[in-house]
Amino acid sequence: MTAMMPSPSGPPPGSALPPGGDALPPSPPAALRKRPLANGRWQLRPRGVWLVTALELKQRLRSLRWYIALGVWTLVLLGIGLLALGPMMYSGSWVDVRVTARVLFSLQMILVLFAMLLVVPALSAGSINGDRTAGTLATLQVSLLSPAELVLGKLLAGFATGLAFQVLALPSVVPLALLGQVGIFYMLRLVLVLSLLTLCVTSIGLGLSALTARQLGSVVLMYALVFGVTAVAPITWATSAAFLQYDTTVQTYRGTYDSSSDRWICEPQMRERRVVRADLSLPLMWANPVVLLAEAAPRVNMDINASEGPDMDALVLLKAGMRTVATSNHPSHRVNCSPEDPGYPEHLATPPNRPLWPMGLAMWMLAGGGSLVLAVHRIGVPIGRLGKGTRIA
Repeated sequence: MTAMMPSPSGPPPGSALPPGGDALPPSPPAALRKRPLANGRWQLRPRGVWLVTALELKQRLRSLRWYIALGVWTLVLLGIGLLALGPMMYSGSWVDVRVTARVLFSLQMILVLFAMLLVVPALSAGSINGDRTAGTLATLQVSLLSPAELVLGKLLAGFATGLAFQVLALPSVVPLALLGQVGIFYMLRLVLVLSLLTLCVTSIGLGLSALTARQLGSVVLMYALVFGVTAVAPITWATSAAFLQYDTTVQTYRGTYDSSSDRWICEPQMRERRVVRADLSLPLMWANPVVLLAEAAPRVNMDINASEGPDMDALVLLKAGMRTVATSNHPSHRVNCSPEDPGYPEHLATPPNRPLWPMGLAMWMLAGGGSLVLAVHRIGVPIGRLGKGTRIA
């Protein structure tokens, strides 16, 4: 009985032996040949994502400082609107109230943008390395949650935090929008741009949090990035205008008074003029958050002789200025005549209305998407390399 039983290391009954007569080593099972950790790194399950998001939000809502910050933020916005609009409503006309309310609406939307740029980096840039320092990240890494679910859950929690500041700004922004007769699509575009920027800033913060070992280092890097985009890049762009200029002979149109006909006539003149090509360094302003927010303003009439109505505000003026700079070398900018004057050039046409938001949003979305991929790669297990002094659990 024992001699007839096959050897445990031999081939199963009915299998063929190799020509040498030695049995082939048994192949490992299919489950062992796979790499479940690598294959499951990008696994996304709604339940896993929601679990991480809920944990992040509950952890933040436990702090009393969070409620105090939201309350102070709401009161500050309401106070700014009342202090600026109250005297105008008491003593001014309806036209003055409309113009003031529209300007205040645009300024408050810029204030909401800056609040997002101050709050979101501090929360997202310390999300991953903060949990690693506290020893709670390893507990989640060895669970059934995938790295993608961990990162996406933290992303949604940070995104919801940024949206909370936008929602709490509505009690002060909506009345100003109604008084200033702001279009609903204008306001929705502003909210959409703010939401996209919040999502991208949160993503970049998570990438820096996964890349650096210390929470303070990632937060400082995130604030340095925000400061560079919002302040350093505009200063560099303005400074570059001193180097991107040259003297050349250009054709201008200037009004001259004709005494015989007792009227002004538009005549062409060849003049030596300094041309500033600030449009060549304009890519420095593509990713500026304020410029992107201004791009959501209503369409700007690029005709320099067009009258400015009461629908102008800070964002519309900024958009008009950036669109003009983008076409600073267009011949129509050298016309100093009225369209009613005889000889006014008709062949110069209108300068093109070149948008800046596609390039700016593309830069932010590429940076945010790359940061998410980096974060998923960095928190995947097993970890190939850890920085000196990095805590695991």
